[in-house]
Amino acid sequence: MRIVIAKKLLSAVGGSEVQARALGRALAARGHEVEVVGMRPAWARPGIPSAAARGARGPVRERLDGIALTYVPVRGGAVGAALEGLLPTSLVDERLLAEVVAGADVVHSIAREWAGPIEKAARRVGAAFVETPLVHPGQRWGGDGSADIARYRRADAVIALTEWEASWYREQGATRVHVTGVGPVLESVPDVPPDPATVLFVGRKERYKGYHALREAARLVWRSRPDARFVAIGQRAWHDLLSRAGGDPRWDDRGVVSEEEKADAYARATMFAMPSDHETFGHAYLEAWTAGCPVIAGDIPPLWEVVREGVDGFHVRNHPDDIAAAILRLLADPDLARRMGEAGRERVRERWTWETIALLTERAYGAAVGSRA
Repeated sequence: MRIVIAKKLLSAVGGSEVQARALGRALAARGHEVEVVGMRPAWARPGIPSAAARGARGPVRERLDGIALTYVPVRGGAVGAALEGLLPTSLVDERLLAEVVAGADVVHSIAREWAGPIEKAARRVGAAFVETPLVHPGQRWGGDGSADIARYRRADAVIALTEWEASWYREQGATRVHVTGVGPVLESVPDVPPDPATVLFVGRKERYKGYHALREAARLVWRSRPDARFVAIGQRAWHDLLSRAGGDPRWDDRGVVSEEEKADAYARATMFAMPSDHETFGHAYLEAWTAGCPVIAGDIPPLWEVVREGVDGFHVRNHPDDIAAAILRLLADPDLARRMGEAGRERVRERWTWETIALLTERAYGAAVGSRA
């Protein structure tokens, strides 16, 4: 089967970007011809060849880890690409996309930024259109608008990451819905001794992710555990670039780091905390479990499926008091933290390997192609 996976932003860091690449590799390992398509960025991004951000005309292609990667230009040149990188716009030329995806059996859109043009390109070339919307109902640009819902109903397959998400699509009238989950994007964890009393956050530093509440929770934790350290990894929100991120040496605020640095941080952490108000799945919890860390997750329906309360993590409100209480409980009981981390690691091995995700996705593709026929 010839499969095109399309994702507007396609760097080698970030949840859905890395997931698109990992899914492509897993499907290629099952014998499919896979091409992953994204935009040519306005500036250099990790994992994207420098030629894609320079002035060469047309698509830029490379082959890596058994899959083809194609970066296409957008309307407006460098200015258009800059807007595409910052805003939920769709400036890609649908005819150019159609040329790139020609010959595909399945065109799979991951996230919603380019879903409209990708659907039109798929229809133009007669391919099955599959979408993984990563919906966040109730959030701004969360994918619950009328145009989005109409597209879910038209899609040959909608892939959800949890049963809760699948039920939401079905309530909106989508009938061809499948559940796959995702796999961990942390490939390996270095064999290094863990640092004592270290809390790790990895993700975009948005308020809804729990980053700001975690900063406040740190002050509460230090009252009884002044030895606790906090490490926060990820890109700052654009509206938060001018704010100060701590001022205490026990709060280590890092930006976007390499996969090796991120893996080292997971290996050294005592626990992982990302108490989100909005998540479709939360792949960072899988990364933490891969490293044997217990997790502190948001108290929301999709995460109730992923994180088992009291078994491999805790669910808390995105509030400093609740976050601090969960951190102190794990710091006070190292055996509990160890057991939770081991339970999470085993859960990843049982349910969320990329081999399993690829098989489930392949079945969804088959159903989509069948519905087109």
